[in-house]
Amino acid sequence: MKKFFTLLLSSLLSLSLLAFDGSRLSISAVSSSTEIKVEVDGRKFNMKDNSITLGYLSEGRHQVKIIREKKSNGFRKKEEVIYSSAIFLKRGFHLDITVSRFGKVLVDERRIDRDDDWYNDEDDYYDSDNNGWNNGYANVMSAREFNDVKDQVRKEWFENNRITSVKFIIDKNSFTTQQVKELMLLFTFENNRLEVAKYAYCKTVDQKNYFQVNEVLTFNSSKDELARFLREAR
Repeated sequence: MKKFFTLLLSSLLSLSLLAFDGSRLSISAVSSSTEIKVEVDGRKFNMKDNSITLGYLSEGRHQVKIIREKKSNGFRKKEEVIYSSAIFLKRGFHLDITVSRFGKVLVDERRIDRDDDWYNDEDDYYDSDNNGWNNGYANVMSAREFNDVKDQVRKEWFENNRITSVKFIIDKNSFTTQQVKELMLLFTFENNRLEVAKYAYCKTVDQKNYFQVNEVLTFNSSKDELARFLREAR
């Protein structure tokens, strides 16, 4: 009975982790002298090498706008919206939007296959908090996405299962120091909070603020151990 329960719990954990993969959206443009910018659900994205891949988008409807920037009067830049439409992302599917050199937009969809090389492409950058284009932060989760993640992790019964889930999420995303603190608070035991702090450091975008995670640690010994870890990691 105990063995069956363990297998059942492991299966449920695996299913919950797979759910985090969600849907994927890729937008690319054939080589062009004009600059292409993208806006998804009001968030502005900067394309890298004329392409961008966004992971961890929730299933459902999203508003996509593609903007082409071209020169006007020889020196002034003019923006032209070449695509503005609502798309529907399905769980487990990858939606691909391609802009031809002539400005024609092609949309294709394919079920995600983990064995395909393109499935393992790195997620790109977005600017989640300000009104400018990409601020250099890689795949930082929005507040809504982050809250959904915390709700999923809270459903895990045991802290060792939560550790597995949180590490899986950290591998897939980048975080702010504040988000790391909130992940640490999902755990009761000090050693688990410390483990999360160590694991998330390399995926934290504002590492200069990382000293703030000490506020979540109770014991001086834990704070000292984290300080040693950070010195070695830098």
